[in-house]
Amino acid sequence: MSEVGESTSRDKSRFITGLRILGYLLPGDRLKTWFYLTFIYKPRKFFRDLLFSFYRMELPYAVLGEFKKTYAGRASILEFGVADGYSFNKILYAAHYLGLGDRVMVHGFDTFEGMPASQGEADEDVVSGDGWVESQFKGDYEALKEHCEKKYANFALHRGLFSDTLTDELIETLREHPPILIWMDADFYSSTKSVFERLAPHIPSGCVVYFDEYEFNFGSRYTGEARIVHEVNRGDWGEGIELVPDRDLSLNSQRVYRFINMKRSKVFNRLCPLNVEGELRRRSNGSPLP
Repeated sequence: MSEVGESTSRDKSRFITGLRILGYLLPGDRLKTWFYLTFIYKPRKFFRDLLFSFYRMELPYAVLGEFKKTYAGRASILEFGVADGYSFNKILYAAHYLGLGDRVMVHGFDTFEGMPASQGEADEDVVSGDGWVESQFKGDYEALKEHCEKKYANFALHRGLFSDTLTDELIETLREHPPILIWMDADFYSSTKSVFERLAPHIPSGCVVYFDEYEFNFGSRYTGEARIVHEVNRGDWGEGIELVPDRDLSLNSQRVYRFINMKRSKVFNRLCPLNVEGELRRRSNGSPLP
């Protein structure tokens, strides 16, 4: 069969069939192109973006809602790269809105001095060289602390380098408040690496890890936060840990993962067990209906 014949036999979807009919009806390539871009491509893109685009500020509600519905006990959320507190403030409000202010502790980490200097090629924009600059995203620690203290009690701000503020004492508190969400907004590979070097052994299985700049350099495994994901799943950080994409939470992005830690004991207690003795789905009718 010819190449044209093979292509025709494959392209039999209703969408392609409809396009062929339009192509026959519309005269001239210019009109065909204008019609397609205006009335087909743009509406399709609009509805794809509307339905499937990832919006990061929905994520805290999804994670906190799952925790409230599914698990007993206490938990924590850790944000690395707070800056002026845009997302930190919204995460705190989400916990308050869902009635979890007494169960969920929110920790924010930042030097509040802005971006540090690049530590190498893995931190840099390799496409155009338009990377982050020193002191970009500089925040005001005192102003943010004062703002949050007026409304919330379930938070702590940790000023300094991640490697310094992730102390043994702080990590010990995660036994009582295991993290359900780690919000990585450190941008640089080097900064993200410093977090995982201290924190990875203590992250429980099931914890959601969000990478705000995963698509840096198109998600190249050689740079940025994507490099951390690649290294973890390649085994560079030891056996028994993995970052598994959560498609339900990440939608059309690659930003959201579940952390699996085979070396750490289970810490989340379900309100209702998923599996019980004697469970059995009984036969029903032969149709697709339940």
